[in-house]
This record gives sequence, structure tokens and C-alpha cells, in this order.
Amino acid sequence: MMMQPRTHPAIASQHYRMLELKSRVESASPHGLVGLLYEELIRSLDLALFAARKGQALIGNTHLVKAGSILVALEGSIDFDAGGDLATTLARVYGACRKGLNDAAKSGDEQKLAEVRDAIGDIFYAWQALQPG
Repeated sequence: MMMQPRTHPAIASQHYRMLELKSRVESASPHGLVGLLYEELIRSLDLALFAARKGQALIGNTHLVKAGSILVALEGSIDFDAGGDLATTLARVYGACRKGLNDAAKSGDEQKLAEVRDAIGDIFYAWQALQPG
């Protein structure tokens, strides 16, 4: 009897996480989709912080690159017509966060990365409070 090769637990876990995320994306409202972007952004920033605390370089860190891409997507999702001054302010904050990520990556500044993570956490908290009823 031939045995099937076992899948590494980390690969299996990542596969199930992707399936769960795909399911959540497919059933999410526009507000919920932005919330999912925030969740993924925070997860990426947390993983980049974890790597930095273990002494790994931030420049080229895949989690930091993903975080930057998500920030660009969030910036692109801003509705300036409906959002008024809040939209403009949010665009500035996202731009400052992208600059903070770049600065943190170049200098290896874990504190700068933590500041960006805290700012995004505050925005996500406020976004969740706006959840349509």
C-alpha cells in the first residue's frame, strides 16, 4: 500500500486560512471588504514586527511589502466625493503610514513600525465602530 505524502502543517494552515479569507471576501459588503483589508494590514504589520523583534531585517520583509500594498489599496478605495474632509485626512494618514513603513524598512526602526501599526489599529477600531447596522 502506497502512502500519500503528508502536507506540512504550516502549508495546510496557510491553505485553510486562504480558503477562509476567500469565503469572507465573497460574502462581504463594501464596508466589510475594507475591514478585511484592515485585518490583513494589521496581521502583516504584526508579523513584520515579530520578525524585527527576532532580529530580522525589515528591508525586503514580505510582510512589510504586503502591508505597503494594502495601504495603497486602502488609499485607492477612498471615496473623495462622498468622504469630504475625512477622505482627505484619511488619504494623508495612509500616505504618512506608507512613508513610515518605508522609513522603518530602510533604517530597521522597529519603533517606527510599531507607531504605524498603532495608527492603523486606531483607524481600524474607528472603522469597526462605523459598521452599518
